Amino acid sequence: MDLKSLSGETLLAKLEALAAAERAGLAEFLAHLGAVELRWVCQARGYSSVFAYLTRQLGYAESDAARRVRVARAAQKYPELPRMLAAGEMHLLGLSMLELVLTPDNQEGLLRKAARLGTRELSHLIAGVSPAAAEPRDSVRVLPPAPAAAPEPNGAGAPGKEPLSAEVPTPRPPERLMFTFAAGDEVQSWLEEARDLLRHRFPSGRMEELVGEALRRLVEAERPDKPGRERTTDRPPAETSLYGRYIPKWVRDAVWRRDSGRCAFKAPDGTRCGETAWLEWDHVIPWGLGGRSNDPSNIRLLCRAHNQSEARRIFGPSAYPGPVGLRPQGVAQDLQEKQGADQGHHGLDDVRAFAQAQVRAQPVAGQAGSGHGQAQADVQAPGP
Repeated sequence: MDLKSLSGETLLAKLEALAAAERAGLAEFLAHLGAVELRWVCQARGYSSVFAYLTRQLGYAESDAARRVRVARAAQKYPELPRMLAAGEMHLLGLSMLELVLTPDNQEGLLRKAARLGTRELSHLIAGVSPAAAEPRDSVRVLPPAPAAAPEPNGAGAPGKEPLSAEVPTPRPPERLMFTFAAGDEVQSWLEEARDLLRHRFPSGRMEELVGEALRRLVEAERPDKPGRERTTDRPPAETSLYGRYIPKWVRDAVWRRDSGRCAFKAPDGTRCGETAWLEWDHVIPWGLGGRSNDPSNIRLLCRAHNQSEARRIFGPSAYPGPVGLRPQGVAQDLQEKQGADQGHHGLDDVRAFAQAQVRAQPVAGQAGSGHGQAQADVQAPGP
């Protein structure tokens, strides 16, 4: 594209038109993003959330993705937000700041005051509405590297020394990060007590040393694959029930190692979720349908989003409307209403028949035979 031949006025006109198109496209993008999240589309593609889809598939930076997700969710409640964005009355950063304090009661007046404000003025407006909003979000950012010392000019060193070559590599300093979060008085008291207890090990008492030591001990204590916590046998203990819902520790350890401590869900195209947060133990063949808990091949790690989406796939959205949890008695109640109160005594058999029909009627996403443990979210992982 050759822009050199265009006049300044033409360039400005095209720039304004492109800016308007960009705002309109962003507003439409946010509408689609909200619809995708409501329909659980990303989970079927192997992503635990729309945030994971934006960062892993679409290549957005984490901060840009988080901002778009927040504004898309707010737009579901306040339809005026996309219109203001498209009209240039509010930028995306401003909307992400404003959604923290918007309520159905104050939205009309607050949006009117916020229109066309800069970031600094908007921060003052938000602080006046809700002083608590001034509390910083949890964040981690990379600090700029310290300026390198100016090299001595050639020949400026001590007598008799050869001048340093310009090709000598300079060691790169380790990356430094800035952690920001707000905490209460109790956390401060723990920090001060830890500083006193660890003075011999950390004489300077720097927060980096104290928090790093605390996190190291926590991770070592909580990881299921910690050396010394694994069983020496691959066979179940004699006391393990063959048909109980409880997942024995030896099974959890084996599954954790096999799945590498990550969500094992795979989309039809092979995309693996791989999330490491909010992990739960899931029965591949649901426990309510006869699936065993003492067989590692029937247990897998799923993130909460995929555990819930699998429940919806098997038992249907009506039986599992959202993240509150699918309750088997709710499914049985629906069946009793359809089949008559006189058949209500069948209980678990009805639940099994209903779930089996759902499994047969819908293709499996991820792993063959994937399903939900007991028609509810399985126990959270990692466990004791």
